[in-house]
Amino acid sequence: MSRSGGFSFIDEGETVRRLDVDRDTLLAFVREKRLRAYPGVGKGNFYRLSEVEALARELRGAAAEAEADTGAAPAKGKLFDPAYKVHVRLLADLKWYDLSDDDLRAWVREMTPDGYTRQRGNITMVIERLQRLLSLMDEAVTGWRELKPTGQRDTPAPGAPPDAE
Repeated sequence: MSRSGGFSFIDEGETVRRLDVDRDTLLAFVREKRLRAYPGVGKGNFYRLSEVEALARELRGAAAEAEADTGAAPAKGKLFDPAYKVHVRLLADLKWYDLSDDDLRAWVREMTPDGYTRQRGNITMVIERLQRLLSLMDEAVTGWRELKPTGQRDTPAPGAPPDAE
């Protein structure tokens, strides 16, 4: 049931949340034609809210039946799509561009001695995670090739390391 005046489409993250499934399960629903994906412009797929709500009711009904059959208690917690978690974190981290050097200096001036160790540890861990993400991205891009018309040689994707020949 769609709310009047609301959006008739929702993005992938909201769809995953409303269905309480991970991204792989959502994509399986699309492959099985249980849900239709509508392509977005550079933002992934969108889904019709009424279809998502109908599937959510169906899934809740199936889960309730399974619980009744097995006598199992409902599962606690939500499944979150790992790729979506990284996407959301990177969006939040883009806000670092808004900070000037003066902003950083002001924050350091207000830092307390008891917070130094904790904050330094947090910052170091974030840097390590981002460096690991860059490493994984670089590994993935090595297999990418730009498609050229027949007869032309494949060229590496922008930013890909050149092939050793």
